[in-house]
Amino acid sequence: MTSALLQVRQSLGPDALIIGTRSYQPAGIRRLWEKPYVEVFAGRGQDGVPITSALTGPAPAQPSAPAAPESRAEAAVAEEPPEAHLETGAAEDYERWLAPRLSRFEPRSLALVGPTGGGKTTTLAKLAARYALDRGERVGLVTTDTYRIGAVHHLQTYAEIMGLPWRVAQDPPAMREAVAALAYCDRILIDTSGRNFRREEARRELMAVLAAANPESCELVVPLTTGREEMEELAGFFREGPISRLLLTKLDEASSIKKLVMALKVFDLPLFAITNGQMVPDDIWFPGARTLAQAIAREAVPADA
Repeated sequence: MTSALLQVRQSLGPDALIIGTRSYQPAGIRRLWEKPYVEVFAGRGQDGVPITSALTGPAPAQPSAPAAPESRAEAAVAEEPPEAHLETGAAEDYERWLAPRLSRFEPRSLALVGPTGGGKTTTLAKLAARYALDRGERVGLVTTDTYRIGAVHHLQTYAEIMGLPWRVAQDPPAMREAVAALAYCDRILIDTSGRNFRREEARRELMAVLAAANPESCELVVPLTTGREEMEELAGFFREGPISRLLLTKLDEASSIKKLVMALKVFDLPLFAITNGQMVPDDIWFPGARTLAQAIAREAVPADA
């Protein structure tokens, strides 16, 4: 519902009238990670002409209680994941393997890092809406992405819709100023630019900006459309860096949910969240071990892992 109301406000303005709502249940295996879809009927306050909103999405997941931070060592488990099959007990095997690899720590300051096109800015907006709209927290946004055309405007649009303060930080001094200016906020979310991390200069610039921001947690954003070789190369770039956790995107575009298992093996990082669509703020999933294990065990598409 939060997503639909946010988009009605964006499309029709603050005077929009909510005429009615209607819910739909996701079909098939998508029920395991999606909530009911919500359709909102709204109109402008001036003419009262009803408009059926096409901007629908699953209701936002209920926030879970913050947990203690998890280190890479704490998330590492020596055993290999079970083979993907539908035999009795497969879900339980996956659940035991996944449980120590899921992180629910919700830091005060968080930075998203990853390759171009991975969905960092949209994911940042989903997290901002989770904290600002669902919980009523004061959230500040920072972007360093001045390389991609329209990237700053993209974040600005989300910030203005949600009424959030935001800053642009092109270099370490600007980042320190931005973080200081937003120190009054309950949370600070930082969007970094997607760069060609094969270039040492790009990696060095990113590390300098992250050092200036000094976030409590740094999430590596990786789309599940990425192949194994590319994942292994990306993992190598950040093996010695400040990355805290993994945030997997584009589950809805992946060939199989079992690619998630492959990603956890390759990166050896705790999993923070999964995104499964473009809808802000709804298409983000913070699964428990059992729910995720059931989704993996019941997936009928052959695994790539």
